[in-house]
Amino acid sequence: MSTKADKFVKTYKQLSQIPAALGGTIRSNGVISSLWSQRDIEKGKTTKFIKNFFTVDLKPVADVNPIDVSTEVLSRFSKSEKYRAVLRDLDSKQYLEIWQGHNTIRTVDLNALDVHGSVYSDGEFSSFEWSPDEKKLLYVAEKKPVKSEPFYKRKSPTANDEGGTGDEEKSKGEEYLFIQDWGEQLVGKKYSILAEYDVESDSVTILKGLPDNICIAQPKYSNDGSYIVGVAYEAEPRKLGLIYCSNRLSTIFRLDFSGNYLDLPLKDVSVKSPIFSCDGKTLVWLQRKAGGPHAACMSLVKTALPLSEKSPVETVVPVVDTEIKINGGKTFYGLYNSTFLKRPWASGNRLIVNTNQKYAVNAYVIDIENGDISELSYHDGSQIVFDVKDDILLATQRTYLKPDKLVLGKLSPSGADIVWNDLTSSQVVDGLENCTYQYLDLIADEGGYNSFNATYVGPKDGKDKSVPLIVWPHGGPHSSFTNNLILQGSMYLKFGFAILFINYRGSTGCGQKCVEFLTGKIGDTDVKDCVQATDTALKKYPWLNPDAMALVGGSHGGFLVAHLSGQYPDRFHAVVARNPVIDVSSMSIISDIPDWCYVEAGKEYTQKGEIDNDILLKMRKVSPIMHAHKVKAPTMLHIGSKDLRVPHHQGTEFHLRLKANGIPTRMHLYDDNHPLGSVPNEFDHIINAMLWISEHLKMDN
Repeated sequence: MSTKADKFVKTYKQLSQIPAALGGTIRSNGVISSLWSQRDIEKGKTTKFIKNFFTVDLKPVADVNPIDVSTEVLSRFSKSEKYRAVLRDLDSKQYLEIWQGHNTIRTVDLNALDVHGSVYSDGEFSSFEWSPDEKKLLYVAEKKPVKSEPFYKRKSPTANDEGGTGDEEKSKGEEYLFIQDWGEQLVGKKYSILAEYDVESDSVTILKGLPDNICIAQPKYSNDGSYIVGVAYEAEPRKLGLIYCSNRLSTIFRLDFSGNYLDLPLKDVSVKSPIFSCDGKTLVWLQRKAGGPHAACMSLVKTALPLSEKSPVETVVPVVDTEIKINGGKTFYGLYNSTFLKRPWASGNRLIVNTNQKYAVNAYVIDIENGDISELSYHDGSQIVFDVKDDILLATQRTYLKPDKLVLGKLSPSGADIVWNDLTSSQVVDGLENCTYQYLDLIADEGGYNSFNATYVGPKDGKDKSVPLIVWPHGGPHSSFTNNLILQGSMYLKFGFAILFINYRGSTGCGQKCVEFLTGKIGDTDVKDCVQATDTALKKYPWLNPDAMALVGGSHGGFLVAHLSGQYPDRFHAVVARNPVIDVSSMSIISDIPDWCYVEAGKEYTQKGEIDNDILLKMRKVSPIMHAHKVKAPTMLHIGSKDLRVPHHQGTEFHLRLKANGIPTRMHLYDDNHPLGSVPNEFDHIINAMLWISEHLKMDN
């Protein structure tokens, strides 16, 4: 390994030791329980650990050593904290544990029980809810598949006409029947069911009454425990990939324990995260139109209980087209979260939400009675609330240059006044002391909606044209960069690069019109926005070197860097793309979200009727493959062989086409899915990216 690679590896190891806050719980008696994650290179896994703090008057007085909880998949305290439920993965088996005090009182081998498939722990479907009386636990699991056998199978000689072998009856010839799952990172999840564990009887019951044509998600007990509400997704005729997608046709369902099922007749909408108000009189959820862009601005809606087919739905916070003014004269760009906190309520039916706003994540207080919105002000990066209890809020604060810091504060009885007390400290990462971040608000020269933004992160100053620049558009395209520590970004900064994070038009956090603007214009306005942002940064920061610029991006960000290297072949001198979209037309028949290809090319998706050749031709025309023959920059590709979102054929085709045209190119193929998120794979692709860029920008690091 070269000396340069040694330096990169050493720096990665140092940065990988910085933990990230995942969540936390405000417990009784002043105890704060926080959950953190940290990469473990030796194990090749991410370690999760709990760190507890003891507080008096909202200030820390002591803490205890962290406790490794890496085998815990889900965990939840009952309301009184008498019990703690844990779902644990050990040796490919799932165990349900019930803890009371300092010991377990129940352990259930769910695989041996064999009443359902794997318990869901993802963010789209899963639930892990204690009943109000603390006697039962609700969760979501895969429906137990019907057993099948071949049309011909030699029978055991012990079988007889009267009793057979004692095996249950099996269907014949259905061993290979195709049943679709929910796609990328939800592989194997085909039909979800509701299961309830009874602590006293130590038994699991599968709840009855759910229709066969729906999959349920995010279920919750009513405040009195007499029924359950949740999200119902249509499973037929086709399941489209769900992760990162808030646009799937769905509704709110109600199920009681006698098997009576009701769903609200919501028309052409997608819903997320139904929750009950503290007083149990109102159900609140997030809602948007179904179809269209895979992520978009949400509305906050409510209905009075009890639920019925005629329950009127009222809007608390509407979809925001561009921006609105909220309390204190602050500007608000709408809601883009798809979940709520486990405990989101402050006094007076005030809901605490986190949502991205332009270039950061902000926390807000929403009065569901009158729709008033107040911002929990923070002026140095992103602020995310983890838990709410008796108007006490636990939150994390983070920036591009500082690790997560936990804070605790008491919310005022009205409004959003709060004084934060630090539970942990946070300093600028070693080696980034001369770096800064600055938000850039930009106006495009063309097109109806013309506002977008970028963030410069890099040296505060320097000699003219001395600093190489990483131009980094986000994926999605309907997502955004928000202010938080990014390991790969920190690597570039520590070795003397500057970074330009670009939220082009189409990004979330800037109003619904910004999201909708890009559909039908990919490969055009998003590319132009990246060029304009780059030109602005070069002019504003004279120490940036226009002759030493590299492109980095994944997914739709990979689509953009492939476009930029083809459309502007003399501007950029190295490219690193992770699972890039290269040919939208071919992706439209192999991706788990074919609708993405149609919508981004300008047409709603359907498989009904005759194939539209015109839209397929447009998909090809807006693709980077149209410009591949013009690429000059050396290009490295990092591809996941298990990627269902942007299947690996996309990157392979680009790599081979560049190779045929004599462009320096390397492709790394990982046994991984779309994010390449496993620790060994992340480690490898970051180090290789650093080596590739530093070599082709002729860096002396």
